[in-house]
Amino acid sequence: MTNKEYGLYIHFPYCIHKCSYCDFYSIENLNSRNQFAEMLAKEIDLKLYGQDKPTIKSIFFGGGTPSLMKPHHYEKMVNAIKRNFNISENVEWTIECNPGAIDIKNLEYYKQLGANRLSFGVQSFNSDELKFLERIHNIEDIYISIDKARDCGFQNINIDLMFALPNQTIDTWANTLQKAIELNTEHISCYSLIYEEGTPLNKQYLEGKVRKTEEDTDYQMYSLADQMLTSAGFKHYEVSNYAKNSLECKHNLNYWQQGEYYAFGPSAHGYLSNQRYWNYRNNHKYFNLLENNKLPIEDSEILGIEELMLERIYLSLRASGLDFVQFQKDFGINIYNNIDNLYIDDKIIKFDANKLQLNSDGYFTSDYITLKIIESIDKQIK
Repeated sequence: MTNKEYGLYIHFPYCIHKCSYCDFYSIENLNSRNQFAEMLAKEIDLKLYGQDKPTIKSIFFGGGTPSLMKPHHYEKMVNAIKRNFNISENVEWTIECNPGAIDIKNLEYYKQLGANRLSFGVQSFNSDELKFLERIHNIEDIYISIDKARDCGFQNINIDLMFALPNQTIDTWANTLQKAIELNTEHISCYSLIYEEGTPLNKQYLEGKVRKTEEDTDYQMYSLADQMLTSAGFKHYEVSNYAKNSLECKHNLNYWQQGEYYAFGPSAHGYLSNQRYWNYRNNHKYFNLLENNKLPIEDSEILGIEELMLERIYLSLRASGLDFVQFQKDFGINIYNNIDNLYIDDKIIKFDANKLQLNSDGYFTSDYITLKIIESIDKQIK
């Protein structure tokens, strides 16, 4: 009998409006939600058919906008989850919500399901910035939504914020951070705006209609977030994430610790037994395959030793740090001496014989440090 516990991710492919910067798969036509709920339940049944019930330690309903689904949709999907999985008593169950697109009845229903964490896509407390990002909510909606969640008993709430927006200033970012702190949520995620290939925002950039934020300003905004949030009692436990009261996101920690997770829904990516798999990024294809009793997996890849090592280093440095002892146990390579000989500014790292861990400035340069470590391993292997 195994004690292994997994994460579970479900992708909901519906939005009232798709924002120009978003690269996640979603559609604005909501008419197929009934079919989606049925097919999602069927996908779970097909994937787990004939297997012992795995234990789930975290559930994340993402998208898209999961809060656009109705209780009768959730009933079908959650019943399938409970049929096929054991849900840990200490499960962290997150549902993503958009401010202004949530009501009390839905929130009460989420509590009845067992959800105990909400994540709101706030992004900014500046009206012009919300308009640029094409968000459907206004500033008042943010406060109303958080108040509703508190009234329903949710005691673990995250809000997402974005910085390095065109025309955003240090002052408007500082104001957003201050307003976020005053909301007194348990978790805040801060993401630098990315110009994803194929998005309307990237098209605007290529056409010269918007300008990217200078790297120095991006860093100043990143540093300001770290300064203000840690001063307010948040722990900076991953590049983009801050938590109070030891309420780090268990689901995301599982990703960063190379934990295994199931994933369902169009475009969802899962990771099991060193194999990454991903579903078709198309509702029609997703529905058609499941109606014919076939899993909607577009492709998969088995990670070799080199890929696993690279991911271990990259993901570890983004969060709790690279454990040298565990690395040698798993991969047979002692990298402590090699790293000791590298020139890495001790102002951005915490380093001893057991672990290499980055501080907040180090997080900002984690890609560079990862590259240096990989180079040192390559020399050792050769």
